Amino acid sequence: MSERKLLFLMNEAQAVSFARLVEAAERGDGGAACRLGDMYREGLDGLRYSPKQTYHWYAKSALAGDANGQNNLGACYEHGLGCAQSYQKAAKWYRLSAAQGLGTASMNLGYCYLHGHGVPADKGEALRLFRLAVEGGESCAQQEVERLEPSRGPQRSNA
Repeated sequence: MSERKLLFLMNEAQAVSFARLVEAAERGDGGAACRLGDMYREGLDGLRYSPKQTYHWYAKSALAGDANGQNNLGACYEHGLGCAQSYQKAAKWYRLSAAQGLGTASMNLGYCYLHGHGVPADKGEALRLFRLAVEGGESCAQQEVERLEPSRGPQRSNA
């Protein structure tokens, strides 16, 4: 479906804002491309939900080096949103995003290692990534840290 057909659902202000985002994204602004991906994923501001457009804009964002776009492209590959599902490609994009310090990407990559999706299963690496995610502001990764940390049960006496 063309952009023109989707614009009829927008009011004038939304159409102007959308056109500016598209222009910025086409110039290589990864943040703008990521925002467009979000809009298509959520069906925001007069746009219809579109997995293909979601994937398209997240890919453009990821290739521009935007950490959020890389993480979101990883999620597209993990869930087959607008593309063929590929855990290996998901892990690749999560890894690139995590290398930029995005806590959410560290958590997502941690789940890949925990379940062996696209990478060899490795609970130690998953734990390291969940800890990184917590440090990166992803507080919900804390429950995985607590679940995976070696048990520190009661101290035994040798009496």
